[in-house]
Amino acid sequence: MDLTKLKDPFKEHDIEWRVQSSGSGQDGKCWCMVLCYVTNRAIMDRLDEVCGIANWKNEFKQAPDGGVLCGISIKCLDEWVTKWDGAENTNVESVKGGLSSAMKRAGVQWNIGRYLYKLDATFGIVVDNGSHFSKTKDGKKFKWNPPALPKWALPDPRPKGIFEEKMQTLDLITTIKGLTVFRESLINFIWDSEESKNLREHIKEKQKLLTEEKNGTC
Repeated sequence: MDLTKLKDPFKEHDIEWRVQSSGSGQDGKCWCMVLCYVTNRAIMDRLDEVCGIANWKNEFKQAPDGGVLCGISIKCLDEWVTKWDGAENTNVESVKGGLSSAMKRAGVQWNIGRYLYKLDATFGIVVDNGSHFSKTKDGKKFKWNPPALPKWALPDPRPKGIFEEKMQTLDLITTIKGLTVFRESLINFIWDSEESKNLREHIKEKQKLLTEEKNGTC
């Protein structure tokens, strides 16, 4: 179990956005500042992937001042390690929203999605055909699209392990070629050495004597 993989960036479809603040300018056009979070389902999938479905669990408790606490436990060797965090109930589906928010924050304690805190609030893209809907404090409705995430906040597009695998293959090829060159150089060195020449001459003389003896010429 490699818990360092918990911190890996998520794909864009695992990220959700919410409006932090919004308004309209003198020209009447709406604007919004947005923040992003990892979805609760993505957190569970990440825990399944890294820890295994039987090696993690969550539990909820009522927070002292309202809201809810969530503890995410991971089985490390033979011991369960739990990290807690909490959240207030939300305005929409208050209990369900509170449970979800608490688990997201508990996930951050395990470094899941923590990198998203490095992203400052940024402007959403207000367009007529936006995928998200919101409204300003004075009730003016508008649609918007999330901004693009920077490259460092997205996973490596290459399949996992392919780079390391190709590098290992290249190293192996290089090693084999290097050993082949070394072997040929060693053979040439031995063949050209004085001892090797003397040995070859000695063998030739022996072969000549054996041939003569066989033919009865000596």
